[in-house]
This record gives sequence, C-alpha cells and structure tokens, in this order.
Amino acid sequence: MTFRSSWVNICSPNYRHLLVAAHPAPAHPLLRVWRHPLLEPFNRASSWDRLLGLANPAWSLSEPRARVVDTVDEAPGVKSVWLKPNARFRGFRAGQHTLLELEVDGARHARCFSFSHAPRRDGLLRLTIRHKPEGPVSTAAHALHKGAVVRLGQAQGDFALPAGEQPLLMLSAGSGITPMLPMLQLLADAHQATGVGRDVVLVHSGRNEAETVFANELRELARRLPSLRLHLHESARAGRLDAGAIAQHVPDWARREILLCGPDGFMRAVEAMHTQAGAGTRLQVESFGRRQHVARPDAERHAVEWEVGAQARTFTVESGQNLLDAAEAAGLQPRFGCRRGICHTCQCRKRSGIVHNQLTGRLSGPGEEWIQLCISTPLSDIELAP
Repeated sequence: MTFRSSWVNICSPNYRHLLVAAHPAPAHPLLRVWRHPLLEPFNRASSWDRLLGLANPAWSLSEPRARVVDTVDEAPGVKSVWLKPNARFRGFRAGQHTLLELEVDGARHARCFSFSHAPRRDGLLRLTIRHKPEGPVSTAAHALHKGAVVRLGQAQGDFALPAGEQPLLMLSAGSGITPMLPMLQLLADAHQATGVGRDVVLVHSGRNEAETVFANELRELARRLPSLRLHLHESARAGRLDAGAIAQHVPDWARREILLCGPDGFMRAVEAMHTQAGAGTRLQVESFGRRQHVARPDAERHAVEWEVGAQARTFTVESGQNLLDAAEAAGLQPRFGCRRGICHTCQCRKRSGIVHNQLTGRLSGPGEEWIQLCISTPLSDIELAP
C-alpha cells in the first residue's frame, strides 16, 4: 500500500463510521500512530484540504467537490446547475441523487437533488433545483455563479429502471421529473443503437405549459424514442393528477412496472391507488429514500435510526434529551468534544426529521442538514448518518 492510498483510506469519510460503531474493531497499529496528537494537524485531511484549497478550491483528498461550469433557467423558479466534479466523485446511475452542500451565513446546509441528466462522457453533472423561499439550500443554489465550488455527496439511491422488457409507467409531478429524465435518455440512446424500444408511458403533471420543467426536452425524447407515450398534464386546466386521470391516460396501468416521484401528497395518493388494486409490488418510489416525519413536540420519546456503515442502529430519545446522551445510552460511541455546541466535533448529518437546537432555539427543517448531537433534541423521529 502506498503512502497516498493509506492517507486517502484513513482520512476518507467512508472510514468514519468505525468511530460510531457499537463495537469498533481494534485499530491498525499504523492508524494508531497516524492519529497520535503529536502529528496534528498533519494527520487531519481537513488541514490538507485547506492547504490544497489555496491552490484550487475544488481539490480535496477526502471529499467530492465540484465546480459550477454553467447555470440555466429552465422555468420560473427552476434552475439547472452544471457541475464538473473532482476525482473523489465516483459517478452515478440514472435515477440516483446526491447531497449538495452549501455554506449559508457561515453554516453548512445540505439537501438531496436528483441528477437530471444521464451520465456523460465529459463527466459533467446536472442538478435541477426549484427555488423555495424558505429553503436555504435552494436559495443559495440559485445564487451560484460560474466558477463557484460546492461540496457533493457520493451518489445514493436505488431508484432505477426495472430490469427486463416489462411495460413501464413513469408518474411524476413538479420536480419529480428530474430522476425520470436520465432513464428516458438511456432508453432513447438504447433505441437508437439497437432499434428496439421499450413500451414506456410517462404521465407528468405541471401547473401549466410555461411552468412544466423540461417540456421541450421531453418532447424531443419522445421523438427519439417512438415507443414512449408522453402525457403532459396541466393541473391549472385539468385539475390534479389523480387516480381517475391516471387511469384515463393509461388504462392498462395496473399491469405495468411503475416509477413514481413527486410531492409527498401526490405520491401517497398514487401509492394508495396501487395498494387498492393489488399492484403495489410493482411500484418503485423515489423520495430520496425518506419521507417527511411529522413533528410531535409533546411526545414522550422519539425513534432515531442511525446509519452505521452498511447497517442501521435504532434507539429512542426521551423528551428533552439531546441526541449525544441518547446515543451513548444506547451503546453507540459518537465523537464529541465540548458537549456544549462550541467545538462541532459531534457534528453529523441528519437525513430526515426535525430537531430543536438548544443553543439557538431554532428548529431544523425536515430534510438533510448538518446538526450537532450535543445540542439537538428531536421533535420527531430522526434518521442520522455519520
């Protein structure tokens, strides 16, 4: 093993899950020497990242970063950001998403976004983001300019084209079109290469023609893939896309493999429709792996699911108890320092749920963001990752 590969493996974020495992394996002798306090700050990837960042902000030994190469206004309030990732990014599959991390008022905020274009030979990534005035990440993303550098997570998610040639139905609304596009692009490319096209129906709902994201791109895909039937549903004119409208557009919907993505209420309605028809097993849903948890501030306790490597540990947190104390009581060993919200040693990623910051009094959003365990008390069920 070369020094460089040892450095990357030791400092990689993928290694950090060992620090919070309930029964961590004995550290390798080289690792124990490397982590000795006398070697600080040379044994911290963050120190080298800061040094490399002076030469090029996109360079990093430990984390994926990307430089903005272009921004495109797709529809009112919707912008695509084209990114060139560094060598730490390992690529993605059509249908997956990434965690985009931006700095807002000195704090790191993150949110998941689907890749809205299939993998390209030049390695460029496209994220398409709808601006939400109350969302710090979407607001900051809409302010990005060419040359800016952002942090990315590795690609996540199992949302993907079902194998085989079974007829396929794609149902989406609003920004839910973004993971569908890369799959349709792959199908169109395959048709042009082989002359064979899969039977696909896409029903996508937008408020009107002007606010339907990628309407022209979808029509071009339908031209390239003749076996694709495209239905663009305008909710302002035809009402919400519900079970009746879906059945009208696609009478044979119940026998198709189904991909679903969109606002939470829309997806719940479609899920209920398929469950009632006994077709739920053929339904694949993309909600970035998570659904919004409901805040229950009066509850006596909340459940916490903590991703530890390839496994997940579950424990409960009593009302008013911070996450660090609860994790330790459950036998986990998260990193910590001051236990007062100052040092940020216990910072980790909240994947879903709502927490109360005891230091500032602020409530988090329901989605992904960085929190400090020692000053965060949950107001709903929580999902955490190192």
